[in-house]
Amino acid sequence: MVPTPYYNEKGEVVPFAKLMKLEKIDENTFRSTVSAYGPTGGENGAYGGHVYAQSAWAAAQTVKEGFVIHNVTGWFVLGGMPKEHFVYKVHNIRDGGNYCTRSVTVTQIAERGTMFTCTCSFKRAETSPIDYQETVDIQNKYKVVLEGKGKFDHSDSPSQDSTWFQETYLPQHPNHFNPVGGLHLRKVTMAAYNNPRAPIDRRQLIFYSVRGAMPSPTTPNLHSNTKGPPFSREANLHAVAHLYASDRNSLFIIPNHLGTDKDWTRMASLSHTVIFHVNADKLFAPDEPGAIPANVVSTEMDGLESGDSRKRKWFMQETWTTRAAGGRGLHTSRLWDPDTGVHLATTMQDGLVRFKPDARL
Repeated sequence: MVPTPYYNEKGEVVPFAKLMKLEKIDENTFRSTVSAYGPTGGENGAYGGHVYAQSAWAAAQTVKEGFVIHNVTGWFVLGGMPKEHFVYKVHNIRDGGNYCTRSVTVTQIAERGTMFTCTCSFKRAETSPIDYQETVDIQNKYKVVLEGKGKFDHSDSPSQDSTWFQETYLPQHPNHFNPVGGLHLRKVTMAAYNNPRAPIDRRQLIFYSVRGAMPSPTTPNLHSNTKGPPFSREANLHAVAHLYASDRNSLFIIPNHLGTDKDWTRMASLSHTVIFHVNADKLFAPDEPGAIPANVVSTEMDGLESGDSRKRKWFMQETWTTRAAGGRGLHTSRLWDPDTGVHLATTMQDGLVRFKPDARL
């Protein structure tokens, strides 16, 4: 039986909770139920952010209440197949009082062996008298590209953020329709900010917001004097939404910012790390409001009212590259709450990026 598609016959995409839904095989083994996103039309394999995020969600099923993911490092061993299930085997490395560690190995067709593996660290919430970060006025720093625009005024993040996709693939596929499930992802056009700057100072901003309803991330202990963990296991799903967003079109930043967007020949993720710097309450994604602009792909709303006027919660990824050499490139980003200016997480991806022999900066 093949996984469920990530959008239905009406063109509505699945909510995030459904996208990440797991079938339990045994206490430590889980299987995906919805297809992974396939960039372009799936010809180029599965979106790596799916297996990366869902591995963490599988690992979260094996930890005690109150433990929330704070660090994931994963290695992409084989390309994913969008129309095949992922099978997640979770290994208990250690259960400590404040931290616990899991590793996850992932297969699709068993005969091919492991296609992804990761190590996940979970921790209990704690307070600290020190909270230090770089202070960034996002609206002011990026005023030239953000001023006067709402989040949906920015374009939908493309299926593949490459010149080839825009100039070759789309003209050959004029009816292309392949929306990403689970999240709204809006790409800011950065030319006015980037053009005057050197490649190392260029940035890409992507706003993201959860689709559909999300489970409660808290337990009754958060609002009472009862002892116990404040965060439920489901708080991990809110963190996982950020993991899913963190890898979207990541390595394309490297040729795009270097001005070599027509000179790369091959690209693939090798490893990806996300470190959360905050407790789970800063990562919470409220249910999606029912009202969606007419020019935006709809969500299977699962009973949410279409006239719901609650404010949509947006987060932001700020990405750049600092190194490319030896057939590889480095993608780095910060995840932000743009409303509060809190730096939520830092990401780093090592990727295979090869260029034509005559490519020059």
